[in-house]
Amino acid sequence: MIDFQKELAKFDFFNVSPEFTGYYTETVQVMEIFNSTLKRISKELNYTNIQVEEILSQQLEENEKDKQIAEQQRMITACEEEKRSLVWGLVAVLDQLEDIYRYSLQNEDSALFEQMQLLWKDVATKLLLQGINRIEGDNTVFNSKIHSAVQVKEDNNISNGVVLEVIRCGYVYKTHLLRKAQVIVNKIEGGL
Repeated sequence: MIDFQKELAKFDFFNVSPEFTGYYTETVQVMEIFNSTLKRISKELNYTNIQVEEILSQQLEENEKDKQIAEQQRMITACEEEKRSLVWGLVAVLDQLEDIYRYSLQNEDSALFEQMQLLWKDVATKLLLQGINRIEGDNTVFNSKIHSAVQVKEDNNISNGVVLEVIRCGYVYKTHLLRKAQVIVNKIEGGL
């Protein structure tokens, strides 16, 4: 049987082997380098976290801006619709004024005709200031882009394709055609 007391007495606990001391010194150095590396990684991680937070903050701001832009676009669209509605309401009123004007052309009262003609021209000027252009076209060549032929007549004294009479004026708002002018067009038999 082994005598543990004797075995322990042979071993000197207070005397450390020089080989072990060398390993201890290397281990401390490795641990210090490892600790230094961990500190550097920690700093980089903190810096990266700050950058990620900034990116997330910017993304939130961009999302908020996108929402604001979308809302403003909805408001602009609503304003444009309201504007179109007002323009169409104005066209309806202009149609009534045109009816009175066309009636005065056929009336024998020259004073009424002259007054209506002045009013008709003045309204056209005011419409132009608002971006609305009236399409008339008596004695002009028929243009299918701005005229709609509602009737055809034949007059050999006038060139083929000339607008003889405007039944209802057309209108252009800025660059948008609201309505073509309804016209009577001259068509000579055998002509183009």
